[in-house]
Amino acid sequence: MRKSIAFPFAAVVAAALVLFAMPAVSEDTVGAPQTPEQAQAQQQQQTISPVEAFTLMAGEAEKGNTAAMLTLGTMYERGIGTPRNFVKAREWYQKAAAAGLAEGYYNVGVCYEIGMGTTGDPVIAFTNFEKSAELGLSQGLYKLASLYFAGLGTTKNEPWGVELLGRAAAAEHAGAANDLGVISFEGTYGQPKDLTKAFDWFTRSAEMGNGEAMKNLAVFYRDGLGRPADPEQELKWYALARLAGYPAAPLNSAIERVRGVLTEEQIAKVEADAQTWVKAFQERQQAAAGGPGSTAPAQ
Repeated sequence: MRKSIAFPFAAVVAAALVLFAMPAVSEDTVGAPQTPEQAQAQQQQQTISPVEAFTLMAGEAEKGNTAAMLTLGTMYERGIGTPRNFVKAREWYQKAAAAGLAEGYYNVGVCYEIGMGTTGDPVIAFTNFEKSAELGLSQGLYKLASLYFAGLGTTKNEPWGVELLGRAAAAEHAGAANDLGVISFEGTYGQPKDLTKAFDWFTRSAEMGNGEAMKNLAVFYRDGLGRPADPEQELKWYALARLAGYPAAPLNSAIERVRGVLTEEQIAKVEADAQTWVKAFQERQQAAAGGPGSTAPAQ
């Protein structure tokens, strides 16, 4: 359920900001925390061929390394170091699931949802997404919500879908938080229309790096939805949306319009504020990953 408010958008603020690219997020397949063997294999991939990397990962998977099973499934799915083989990809995802990996259940769910390496079956897809959600995977919660909204593989239940979106957002799923913002903005799925709540959800999603939510924040500041219009904030969030990967084409005209009503001093301030935001975002990501300078507790 990837929706956004249907308003005009914006584009790049300054060339300097392009240096601060945010990571893209894929919801089709997900990874697992790296084991030492996986980390070694990833490092070796920089100097060995894809075929050698595939052989190394296959050996680890055959030894029972569950994270390697998941990675091997991805290599078969994408044709990395081996011809594409969707059946084998599904089989390795199933082995990872049988070993208890939430990501394995999720990827098996995707296989049955889209009919990859097997016949599509929404009920089996639902069951696997449900297991991944029970194991705490935010992507699983998000996918379950979409199935409850559509009534695919289960009985349609919109209130429960909204509840699952809330759980996914609480587990740091940026797309779920953005969707909750759209639901609050439109007053759909039995929820009351609430601009304040919509703004809060878009802000939460944007803080997680979601470009669509950033664009939606810009729209709120452009149209003064539930707050005074603020072209500086509008420009800032359009710029950040572009950096987060939101398509540039629909943003270009809007950003030029906003720049046209601001002074050079205001534009410079927006650029500085955007760079400060990106730096803080990167630091949060690093801390969450336990990287250099992290304040995250040791495991």
